[in-house]
Amino acid sequence: MNRMSIPEFIIELKKGYSGPLEYQQRSEKRVYIRVPRENIQDIAFVIFRKMGAKFSIASGVDVQKGFEVLYHFTFDRDNFICTVRTLAPRDDPKLDSIASIVPGALWIEREIYEILGVVFTGHPKLKRLVKAEFIGEHEFPFRKDFDQKKFKEKHKLPIPK
Repeated sequence: MNRMSIPEFIIELKKGYSGPLEYQQRSEKRVYIRVPRENIQDIAFVIFRKMGAKFSIASGVDVQKGFEVLYHFTFDRDNFICTVRTLAPRDDPKLDSIASIVPGALWIEREIYEILGVVFTGHPKLKRLVKAEFIGEHEFPFRKDFDQKKFKEKHKLPIPK
């Protein structure tokens, strides 16, 4: 069985996905694809359902323009990883949920919501996983503007020296 290379993958991806995308191949085993947030469901459908990738995990990070969410897919037979990146702007931190397309995204989208406050529109059960009673509804501990020192002082938690 022939392995599909990343350039061949991009060609096949563009046959099934007609939206805008930027891609960057980092090595023969890693490609990053950036899409507008409006297209996250479309590209997830093509990569996961049509092309048969496995969903590994998603991650989120607070960046200057907002909150970047990275969905990591593996093509085990072809021996490479595809990471789809999209941005939820700081002033409107919302993304369409891919959980209806990729069931494995259900819990990780909830975790990203809990730590960064990205709202996944259409998520069937978007609520915090481990809601500590002393964390406010609009406090998200992985945001750069989260004041850990103030938070610890307010709740009388030990502050490391």
